[in-house]
Amino acid sequence: MSDLSRAQAYDAFFDTLAALDVEVEMLVNNAGFTAPGPIETVTDDDFARTLQVNLISPVLLVREAMRRGHGLRIVVNIASTAGMNGRANWITYSASKAGMIAASEAMREELACKGIDVVLLSPGRCATDLRRTLAPDEDPSTIMQPAEVASALHFLCSNAGAVLRKQNLVLRR
Repeated sequence: MSDLSRAQAYDAFFDTLAALDVEVEMLVNNAGFTAPGPIETVTDDDFARTLQVNLISPVLLVREAMRRGHGLRIVVNIASTAGMNGRANWITYSASKAGMIAASEAMREELACKGIDVVLLSPGRCATDLRRTLAPDEDPSTIMQPAEVASALHFLCSNAGAVLRKQNLVLRR
């Protein structure tokens, strides 16, 4: 596990993989962070950390895998419906996930000629620890569960799911 809010984490992560002789064929970028609140309460540090974890780190992890010659076949980037339609008091999260959508679309275009598929998922409300931070009064049993997202991802990474990989896939219950 790596702390993706620190730039040094990428080298350490890939150095560890190299020491274990692990080849990365699939990379799932599923980290998420935010400190929700009204725009006037957003700190520079919270905004920077949200962008680092949710947008910059996923891109740099792919870059580092490419630089180190890993045989990537599939990159999965988890965005959010909050990146498609901004949410009040979630400005840093919405901005970072909108950036992840745009970066994934650019990555998909760039990496296609190398035989690398980029899968982009934008889940809606999902019962995660982050969701509890964003919507503390919400009953988690009434919304999508992480296992449902994992099942969709499993299908998308299968041969049968390949036909759905060329778009931002919105998952909602």
